[in-house]
Amino acid sequence: MKVAVRILGPFPPPFGGVALHVIRLLEGLRSRGVSAQGYSLGGLPAGIDYVRKLSAQFFLSRTLVHYHTDEGNHRWLRLFSFFWRMTRTPYIVTVHSFRDRKEFANPRILRQLVRAFKHAKAVITISNETSLELERRLSFRHNHSRVIPSALPLSIWERDAQLKESIGFDWQRSPIRILANAGRIVSYNGKDLYGLDILLEAFAGISDTDVALCLAIGGIADENLWNSIKLKADLDKRVTVLHGLEMPLTPFVKHTHIVARPTRTEGGPSLTLSEALELGKWAIGSDSVQRPSGVVLFRNDDVVDLRKALSKCILDVRGQVKPPFVHISNDTIDRILNIYRRFQ
Repeated sequence: MKVAVRILGPFPPPFGGVALHVIRLLEGLRSRGVSAQGYSLGGLPAGIDYVRKLSAQFFLSRTLVHYHTDEGNHRWLRLFSFFWRMTRTPYIVTVHSFRDRKEFANPRILRQLVRAFKHAKAVITISNETSLELERRLSFRHNHSRVIPSALPLSIWERDAQLKESIGFDWQRSPIRILANAGRIVSYNGKDLYGLDILLEAFAGISDTDVALCLAIGGIADENLWNSIKLKADLDKRVTVLHGLEMPLTPFVKHTHIVARPTRTEGGPSLTLSEALELGKWAIGSDSVQRPSGVVLFRNDDVVDLRKALSKCILDVRGQVKPPFVHISNDTIDRILNIYRRFQ
């Protein structure tokens, strides 16, 4: 029996970990002969003709839906699950993070979320931490709950993307290049979720003039936080800030030497870090969550320890020391495909 599924999620643009995961998943499923179609809550990726904009027609079909969400999209989950229950459409939910929000203090919202998850055929979380957060906040665990990491090999679409010479001109020509990205500028416990503030502070303490830092930023949710980060970045001529790019991060990773991920928390090990390792780049990550093997760790929110990690990697780049080879497994697609087969 041929498997058919509709992937619903925030396809890029804008770009972020969830968006790239659904692109890679969709491409991987289709390469295995699955009848898979993408439906976007975000943009439409250039050059991909099997991703469509979400429309009313989407709800007329009862083909299995695989919905990708996080705590920020809880309203969509509550609404969509209502229609899917009414039409008896089978659906699976992957939760990419489930941090606290003030709305979760509302019992009515929590009841609706529990109902949405309860009626899903399966609930996938991308890490044990996300699974525990989901259970703790909802006091509910699905009978078919699975932890399946979100890391997948790069898609052909990402590999084919090119970096124009005009983008980050000075950074592209620096002898040693560091890259960090943030899907959006957003606050977490009163600080920058992605840790760009401590990265800039750590980088300012490195005196090398032949080292450059590029910050690739998606959207801005907190203007005050953005202004603070931009002010710090503008003080250092070695820092390039790129905002609102409508292209994958992969071309930047190919061109860099070091990828930094100083996030204060996140849903899983980080696609950014696994991508860096897959492309043979040095990867630095905070120890806020479990990281992929091969990542150079520093203590979360510790500027001095981050500076040490940066200095070590810069020294290794100068000495032409290569990072450890890391193979990104395709097992994730097979594990998800087994769940689809069960509920066709």
